[in-house]
Amino acid sequence: MTNFSKYLSSLLGTALLCVASLSAADEFKAFPIFTDDNWKANVEVAAVVAHVNFDRAGVKDGTVYGLDLSFDCPVFTLPGEHLLRQQLTLSRYDKSGLQVTTIEMNPYYFVDLSKDLVLGFGPGIGGVHADVDRGESQWLFAVQAGAGVKYYIDDFLIGADLRYQWTAQKEVGELDNMRLLLKAGYRF
Repeated sequence: MTNFSKYLSSLLGTALLCVASLSAADEFKAFPIFTDDNWKANVEVAAVVAHVNFDRAGVKDGTVYGLDLSFDCPVFTLPGEHLLRQQLTLSRYDKSGLQVTTIEMNPYYFVDLSKDLVLGFGPGIGGVHADVDRGESQWLFAVQAGAGVKYYIDDFLIGADLRYQWTAQKEVGELDNMRLLLKAGYRF
């Protein structure tokens, strides 16, 4: 599959998710951060540890660590118990002479499975900075798709995400990868 096809598929998935979310809603609010006096960010901060498996030969599997900042979507609000949340993740991989820093935004649509357990899924976009010991350093555009669960114990949370990320091909090569992220954090 070409990179263009990957990007097009991800964008189509995002559009379908938005349409499905809107058609399921009995009320839609645009830009609630400015138009809804009751809107709250409901910020969550979590430490993230992940296992990453790169598709590219010669790049070893390894551990990724980072931070996750999550908040209710300031662009769209859906009524009821289902939420759109933005998840901003900053993560770092450093192994065998390759350092990879990833900044990504993953808007997830969350569904309550029980009082304290939620399931979320959605697409995302990001930037991947690859730095090879030989001195090559480059930013790559990335798209990803993922799903995850979170369990809340009062204001503390534990969770897991599974994400696949496609990257643009540059001089340092593609860094497509699958990540299993474990997170622990606090809800403010």
